[in-house]
Amino acid sequence: MSIDVRGSKMSEGVQSDARPSRLGAWSGVAFVVLFVVGFLMFEVPNDNRSKAEWQKWWTDSGHRTTAIIGAYLMILAALAFVGFIGNLGRRIPGGGGPLVTFGSLFAGMVLVSAIARVVIPASNSFGDTPLPPEPLLGDLARQFDQMGWGLLLVAGALAAGAFTAVASFSARQHGILPGWLTMAGYVVAVLQLAGHYFFPFVTFVVWVLVVSIVLLRHQPRLDTPVP
Repeated sequence: MSIDVRGSKMSEGVQSDARPSRLGAWSGVAFVVLFVVGFLMFEVPNDNRSKAEWQKWWTDSGHRTTAIIGAYLMILAALAFVGFIGNLGRRIPGGGGPLVTFGSLFAGMVLVSAIARVVIPASNSFGDTPLPPEPLLGDLARQFDQMGWGLLLVAGALAAGAFTAVASFSARQHGILPGWLTMAGYVVAVLQLAGHYFFPFVTFVVWVLVVSIVLLRHQPRLDTPVP
């Protein structure tokens, strides 16, 4: 009786490759969920110009705790996005260098943005640093929050647009994604030029979710029989 060693190795290879690929696609879904929930939890005063509102907001321990949790979720979202871009890079011959570069820049912007927005409540909760006195607290809180927003919706959106454009081009060239999804990616990439209006930036998050779902639907499961 003979044993087909080559076939056995091929079967093992397909099964071992399926696990990281599916995990990478699930990382994209995790990024979207964590990013959206973290963003919604990081509430700020409705009146952006009122120093008194910002002062009152950050003196509330409940608001500070919620903001810290939201920042943690945003940081976890950035880490999940790294897994997502790594998965796409492995599917592209040569590793997709520009794709990984721009994706990593976006993840870095998410990290820095979350830290900037939470620096005041975090320093008070973790470092026992007293909150700045009035009216300095209102000014600092508003400035740090605006800086974090600017990093995410300007620098982050530009990096997201470059990532989406490169990912769409590579995916179309190598047949990784459907044509309609790569064309949508080009549109999303252009919209990121106006990411500071926020709604165009949302299209990037939706695109990542759709790409992740498509990759999951077309990825064989570990228990799929191999002929």
